[in-house]
Amino acid sequence: MGQGTRRSEDRQHGRHKEILDGLEEIFLTEGFQTPTVADLCARLHCSKRSLYEIAPTKPELFLLILRRVLDRIRRLGMRGALEKEDPQARILAYLQPGITESSRATQRFNEDLRAFESARLMLEEHQKERVAVLRDIIEDGIKKGHFRTLHAHLAAEIYLAAARLTNQPEVLAAAGLTMSEAFAELPDLLFHGLFKRNDDAPRRAGSKSR
Repeated sequence: MGQGTRRSEDRQHGRHKEILDGLEEIFLTEGFQTPTVADLCARLHCSKRSLYEIAPTKPELFLLILRRVLDRIRRLGMRGALEKEDPQARILAYLQPGITESSRATQRFNEDLRAFESARLMLEEHQKERVAVLRDIIEDGIKKGHFRTLHAHLAAEIYLAAARLTNQPEVLAAAGLTMSEAFAELPDLLFHGLFKRNDDAPRRAGSKSR
């Protein structure tokens, strides 16, 4: 392959990435039902042909973007978990990307996702994979004596459900917390629950009561 051909392919790859980045921002903000293909092209400064080189229809573009986001969540979660030795830290590192990435999605995006069966099924598969990985992390912690013996799959489901709540606007508004504050509450809640321990220190002055 000549250098000219390689440079041309690199430029095309770079342009496709720019378009995908732009589509991701638009779809996460507005969903995919409202923007027309013509509108997408105008806003992304590209031709319809450029879009159709990536995916042949708007729904398939949406699925491609959804898979891109979900793949990134799993990839970053795995990377974060592998960087930690402490099992509690591994769990939190695995959960963090899902909270951060999904916080970018608006209600409009979530409504379009739920109404689109293929997207809904893709999300369900993603959640199954996440539960399986988190279950393995918990089982490893049990085997090494860090955690009590418990039902690892159920624990994984509960932990992921709790993590998802920390970026829901209505939950945060009712609690009077930001997303980062809510996530900071998770370790103590998930690993120690509501029961007081002898070493519990009083909350600092000014902390919100829960």
